[in-house]
Amino acid sequence: MSAVRVACIGAGPGGLMLALLLRRLGGHEVDVFERSPAGATYGFGVVFSRFSLARLRRAAPDVVAALLDRGARWDDVEVRRDGERVRSTGHGFAAVERRELLTALNELAEQAGARLHFSTEADAKDLLGRYDVVVAADGAGSRTRAAFAREFGASVLPGPGRYAWFGVDRAFDAMTFLFEDSPYGPVGAHVYPYGPDRSTFLVELGEQEWERAGFTEGASMPPGWNDERAMEFCAEVFARHLGGARLLSNGSRWLTFPRISSERWSTGRLVGLGDAVHTAHFSVGSGTTLALEDAVELARQLAEHREGDDLDATLAAYEANRRPIVRSVQEVAWASQRMWSHASEHRALDPGTLMLRLLTRTGQSTAGVLLRLDPQLAKIGDGVTALPEGEVPELAATTDGTLTLSGRPDGPVLVPTAPDALAVGAAGERLRMLRRERPSASLGLLVSAPAPAEDQVARLIESVTALAASVALDVVAVGPGTSLPAADRTARSALTERLTARGLHTAYVCRPADLDHGWTHVRSGRAAEVWTTRE
Repeated sequence: MSAVRVACIGAGPGGLMLALLLRRLGGHEVDVFERSPAGATYGFGVVFSRFSLARLRRAAPDVVAALLDRGARWDDVEVRRDGERVRSTGHGFAAVERRELLTALNELAEQAGARLHFSTEADAKDLLGRYDVVVAADGAGSRTRAAFAREFGASVLPGPGRYAWFGVDRAFDAMTFLFEDSPYGPVGAHVYPYGPDRSTFLVELGEQEWERAGFTEGASMPPGWNDERAMEFCAEVFARHLGGARLLSNGSRWLTFPRISSERWSTGRLVGLGDAVHTAHFSVGSGTTLALEDAVELARQLAEHREGDDLDATLAAYEANRRPIVRSVQEVAWASQRMWSHASEHRALDPGTLMLRLLTRTGQSTAGVLLRLDPQLAKIGDGVTALPEGEVPELAATTDGTLTLSGRPDGPVLVPTAPDALAVGAAGERLRMLRRERPSASLGLLVSAPAPAEDQVARLIESVTALAASVALDVVAVGPGTSLPAADRTARSALTERLTARGLHTAYVCRPADLDHGWTHVRSGRAAEVWTTRE
């Protein structure tokens, strides 16, 4: 190992974690440059799952200890709608005030020998002339990424819907999901404690509802500006849940959450971490975790760097190890984000079904797993069960290229199609011919899942919905696609949910080994039926 001179732009959690680990792992020379004053930060509590805490504990146990000592812990998730409450336990979360987390990291980084420069502007081009490695850790609004957008291959896409980030001077005792109606449409909030008398209170509003209300565009206002009208609106909508507690502001306004991705995380000796090069929607609570874990991996790679080693290869190894993990989190975060930003699609669900849908919104958890964590889920609504009773229909091919279901001699007759508009159009021609030949037959479309991306799913939704209306389909089934298993489950879950929201009778198609996933989507109201394929 040879000492490396490192400049880090940004003293957020990722930048500070990197600085202290670089000092501990090899005594590297580290300077951290932060344009804001020490202690200045936006936001309220930062949340971690027990799994992320376990991973971080291996790299920096004292950081996790400081987080737990200064924050809050809980196991329960609660859903409130229409005056009813349902609760699930066994989940395991912790949260800490963002300022407290930064203070702890500041202290540990300085004790390790890192040099922290606050109220200091830093330019990556200048720093590259003085340091071996420059790290962009300057967050979602990264000026470094903007200056090197072409080199990083950076993309910034605004997400659907709006959110406003408040605090509240009361500690809720669980991760609490609130759903209320307003004059402009449904509104949701996720609330969690981060101290003995404080909670984060994050409100989400759909884009149409936001436009209908005529709220101010928060991004156009100066830093630190608080949207008093937004706070009054949220306080009124959620008054019965606040119980007299006050909402707190800190640069709180309506914003869109950007989906940031980068084709490359490094260019020459400049490398990015955390939100500077990738984001994941806050509803999965992974933004800070991803930045900290990026820092752990980058510090490890730089600590193993030897004099004469190819620095490009070192930075490439960091990206190669982290990118698949980040991509999978971004995929499930997309599914979670779209559920929150389309609250009208689940407005009719009872609280028990809504709880199950929220707990499984990324397409990865199943009713069986949740029941092992919390057997009491069997009592919510009409009862959650791990698997269906009786035979599950199985798809079978016919001689004319269509498919049918085992044990259902009366159909439906299914025409398979690939997940794109042209293929759906071709399937439509076949379905129209079948409708003419068999006017009383039960007909359906089997569509493969696309990649888990908003634009692809949205286009497919429109083409399938239009076809279903023109042919009077009896069922639309969503089958496995070509993505990796986790990504495929996420895409199938979202596609089925959205087709159901359009009023279509849907079936979730899975392999026999994934029947627990399929049944979970039936129980959570995403699909009307579950079918299996042959192995």
